[in-house]
Amino acid sequence: LEFEVLTEPAQLLQASPLMRRSMAIALLGAAQFGWLMSEMAHLPFNNKQLCAAPRTPAGQCLLYPGHSNAEWNMQSSAWAVGGGLGALLSAYPADKFGRKRTLGYNGIVMIVGALVQMLAGDIYSFAIGRGISGVASGVAINVLNNYIREIAPRQWRMFYFNIVQVVIGFTALCVTSIMYGIPKLPESDWSFKPLFGGPIFLGLFQLVFMNAIIESPVWLLQQNQVDAARSAMDALYKAGDIDDHFASVAASVGRQMDETKSSSSKMALLLSPKYRQQLSIALVLGTMQQLSGLNALIVYGPTIFKNIGVRDLRLVNTFVNYGRTHNMILAMAFGDRFHRRTLLVGASIVMSLAALGFTLCQVYPNDTTKYIIVVCTLFFVSSYSFSVGSMGWLISTELVPESLGATSGALATACTWTAQFFVGVYFQQLSSVDNWGTQAFAVFAVLIVTFALFAYYVVPETRNSTSDEITALFTQSFDDAKVILGNDVYPVMETPRAKP
Repeated sequence: LEFEVLTEPAQLLQASPLMRRSMAIALLGAAQFGWLMSEMAHLPFNNKQLCAAPRTPAGQCLLYPGHSNAEWNMQSSAWAVGGGLGALLSAYPADKFGRKRTLGYNGIVMIVGALVQMLAGDIYSFAIGRGISGVASGVAINVLNNYIREIAPRQWRMFYFNIVQVVIGFTALCVTSIMYGIPKLPESDWSFKPLFGGPIFLGLFQLVFMNAIIESPVWLLQQNQVDAARSAMDALYKAGDIDDHFASVAASVGRQMDETKSSSSKMALLLSPKYRQQLSIALVLGTMQQLSGLNALIVYGPTIFKNIGVRDLRLVNTFVNYGRTHNMILAMAFGDRFHRRTLLVGASIVMSLAALGFTLCQVYPNDTTKYIIVVCTLFFVSSYSFSVGSMGWLISTELVPESLGATSGALATACTWTAQFFVGVYFQQLSSVDNWGTQAFAVFAVLIVTFALFAYYVVPETRNSTSDEITALFTQSFDDAKVILGNDVYPVMETPRAKP
């Protein structure tokens, strides 16, 4: 692979202040995702051994004292189950009612989920609230990804997609910082239960300011609202050749809608020979976004930091979320300078090596490896941010035409949630001393290196490409077809492989 730094293409479009405002409101869904991802990370909420003890020590097992490990896993997995359901359900309202209204009214689901969690009197009611909140998270991520894909200037697409990850990481950092305010010996449940009500305000803001979101011009064109689409595009961009861009998008959407109407359904079209390979790649990318092992790595966090002298284990979550946010900011700032496929393959290889080093340090612990394992963790998290962490949803969204984006994205993000469910439920069992123990993380090293090979041979280059150009990579409409990708020209081969 040639790690070639690419020069920026001419900036055809520049985001207007109205677009930035619209993005900020839409990103409230990403903030809710980050909140739910981190709100259960306070260690005194659950300790497997202490919660199972006949007498729970003061300040431990705070959330529904006496709960079993199975009950805790139930509430943990409820968010993932709800997220998968929300992702699958999100395609219909996004295509029927638009990106703007789907994102806005999703705020109601955020509010309901947070209220149920905050007021729940037992862990079963709490799990229901987590499931409802998961539905909101699943809807938000899929619709938000497609909205960004449709409005972001294509030379800055990775920048805007990674804002989603930055907001998720920063919100998680804020939530874990709030946890420092929870007393070690709370006087009542209401010393920490308001934490679960935070998404109420996010949902309210999403609902109240919904009308400030500019509807996607692509969706408006799909509804034959040509004048409204042109007005939306004029509002979104402050400079660039908007006339040519609008004409190009309108022509592309017209072809897509003709194709969609000729098929029995969007799902049937996605499963047709023309798009089934793109869909398959998108599903793998969505799955690996969680199956790469980052969440599993967090399981080891307390032990790792305790071994190097960190006594306040709340710092573990702070370090992890700060590192994730910082690395995603770097990926946001520099990612568009590189070919997507080069970063995806190269950083995945580094991830697999870091995972292998992490496992060896677990298997052979000593005074040296307890520091080496921290280095391996840093390399793993950094590489994740520059590979599938930042590009799993991005490339999977770019692979299919906009008319199929919500449906394909629903399936891909459902795979993300499914992978999160399996990692959350089964990895702790796999890593127990009765099973694989310290060797368990090697599973992810194997999965990641397999994914790197998959990406090298199957995933095409999508940087600076329109949906028509990407579709042409997978079709043989004429002999020796040529597709313009960024500043380079690639022949359309029988097996699509873009130049790294």
